[in-house]
Amino acid sequence: MSALESMIWTVLGYAAMPTIFLAGFIGVALVGCFVFDKVENK
Repeated sequence: MSALESMIWTVLGYAAMPTIFLAGFIGVALVGCFVFDKVENK
């Protein structure tokens, strides 16, 4: 079970960084579009 757990944690470790990066990029894009839309409508 130790080898399986090690593999799972390794996969999670490699998957965490791109996931956080994509989530942050999407969040910034959505906020940016929302703010731009509000400013444009004034």
